[in-house]
Amino acid sequence: MDEKELITKAKQGNKYCLNLLLQDNYKIVYGFLIKLTGDTHLSQDLVQETLLKATLNINKFKEECKFSTYLIQIAINTHKNYLRKNKIREKHDSLEIELSYNGESKIVNHLKFKEAIKYLQDMPYEKRTSFILKHYYGYSIEEISKILDVSQGTTKSRIHKTVKKLKDLLS
Repeated sequence: MDEKELITKAKQGNKYCLNLLLQDNYKIVYGFLIKLTGDTHLSQDLVQETLLKATLNINKFKEECKFSTYLIQIAINTHKNYLRKNKIREKHDSLEIELSYNGESKIVNHLKFKEAIKYLQDMPYEKRTSFILKHYYGYSIEEISKILDVSQGTTKSRIHKTVKKLKDLLS
C-alpha cells in the first residue's frame, strides 16, 4: 500500500494504517528533532507529542505534501510551543548522539559532525531549521518555504547565510 492509500484509510479510522504511517516516519521526525534541539531526551518527548497531535488531527491533513512534511510542521510547532512554555532561548547544553565508529576517518567525520551540530545550535532558530530541512532531509526551497510560512527568497537567504557561517567556523 502506498502512502496515499494509507492516509485515506487512516482518515477513515483504520488504526493499522495510521500506525504504519507513524512508524514509517518516526525516524525522520526523531532525527529532525535531535538536529533541531541537540537533546535526545527532549527530542523523544517532542516526537511523542508530535505523533499524538498527528493522530488526533489526521483528518485535518491536506494531502498537498508528503506525510513526513506534515509531521515536521507539527514537530516545529510543538518545539516552538515547548520553548515558549518553558521560556527557553533555543540553547541546549548537551548533545548526545550515539554513533558507533571504527577507523580514523570515521572518528574525524564524527567529530566534524558533532562540531557542525554544536555550531548549528548557536545559530538563530529560523536559519537552523531551514538548513536542517534542506541539507539533512533534502527538502526543496519551495517545500521549506511552505513549512516555515515564509517566502522562497527568505528561505534561500537563510540557508545561504547558514552555509557561509558554517564554512567559516569549520575551516
